[in-house]
Amino acid sequence: MNPTRRQILGSLCAPALLAGFTKRPGLAFAGFSQDGSAYQRYLGIWSRYLSGASVEDAEATSLLEHPESFRERREAFPEASAFGVFTSCTPHRDVFYDCLDFSLRWLTAPDNPDPALPPLYNRGQLYSWQWSFWGRAALELYEATGETRFLTLLVGAAHNVMAARDDRHGIVDENQKRVVKSWGSVISFGGPQMRGTDVTATGLITLPILQLANRLAARGELDEEVAGLAQQCAPSFDEYEMFYVDLPTFDAGCYRYAFIPQAIDPTNHINAFGAGLVELYAFTKEQRHLERARKLLNFYRGSMVVDRDGAISTPYEQDPEFKKHPKSEWFWKMTVSAELPLALARQGLLVKEEEMIGIARTYADVVMAEPGGINAMTRRSDKARMIDFTKPLDSETPEYRSYVPMVAASLFFVDRERRIGDKLLRYMLHYPQWFTNGLFSGGGVAMLARAYSLRRGFRL
Repeated sequence: MNPTRRQILGSLCAPALLAGFTKRPGLAFAGFSQDGSAYQRYLGIWSRYLSGASVEDAEATSLLEHPESFRERREAFPEASAFGVFTSCTPHRDVFYDCLDFSLRWLTAPDNPDPALPPLYNRGQLYSWQWSFWGRAALELYEATGETRFLTLLVGAAHNVMAARDDRHGIVDENQKRVVKSWGSVISFGGPQMRGTDVTATGLITLPILQLANRLAARGELDEEVAGLAQQCAPSFDEYEMFYVDLPTFDAGCYRYAFIPQAIDPTNHINAFGAGLVELYAFTKEQRHLERARKLLNFYRGSMVVDRDGAISTPYEQDPEFKKHPKSEWFWKMTVSAELPLALARQGLLVKEEEMIGIARTYADVVMAEPGGINAMTRRSDKARMIDFTKPLDSETPEYRSYVPMVAASLFFVDRERRIGDKLLRYMLHYPQWFTNGLFSGGGVAMLARAYSLRRGFRL
């Protein structure tokens, strides 16, 4: 007899939780107001510091999770401004909550009338690069604080995201000429616009839901509602078999780019999908998902360049024969490429410790090599593309300025290289203007890293 889903869940969940199961509603936008929120007050203080206006220490510390850190850092780093000290300190949990409460409602609520947003069924790119990180930040904050309000936000947004999937609306992927169980967007590559889905969206969008299910299960808190959301993610990963390329010579595999099928998908796109496969394997225990993730890891390994001190970099794109030797990817692309080894390391699977250390060294010794700025490139042998913190903000375009906070993702590797934390702290202390809104900017990656810091007790 095949076990039912409820029997499977019974082996994972506390019986009391199942017995008291009630579905949380999706998030709504109607009636929501940011007026007087801790997040708005935090942004106001950060902006006043940036403008050179005076801020009372008591006003600043009231919005910090560890007010004593403000006083301690002013003493330890007398050369740093109060602006730098404030930026370097972990915001109060209420600041995080109010930011997520607005952001997740604004992005996912079906009743949000904002004309700047595309229709729900065309938000695949937005969900990929914002929801994916905001959702995981809510999970980190739930585990850090134990406060169920973060869990409620995450699950409510997850319901909205799942309800926006293409197949729920019968929306056709114009590229594949069929309805795909993923999240589409209208994309242009310098030619006609096309609406479609891809592996990147599937991997990144499902990560918060799958991680939530796996981490709640590890805590004995998984309930039927969350397990049901995770189970709904599973079919999305079978939708891209037509783009998979098996490479038996290298015991590896990769994906062709859905929008440009003659090209191999960029490394970070493939690894985002691979990270989702790892979490899906952890949830379902279906070996085929781990096997596919293993093949993708081997493709990633085949692309690696190891520097003399063990620092590891990969190119933005690689050919399936590994004959090309393109330049390294930008550090903000590496942030997503690292999703696969990070997912494997969390599960204790496949990835080697020296590989994790190698990525950590790339952050510490290539990207963050200079005390006065960061290198956008990730390989020492490539010509550096510096973002110079000693220059005015307008020395860089708004696009490049927006990437700077993403260097906070280096914190995911701080256990392998302790200097990462020290370097990031000094950047924020001495050049706070480059870390817009105190790491609440940067596509969501920076906020996830800061939430991770709160859970781990790094106080950054």
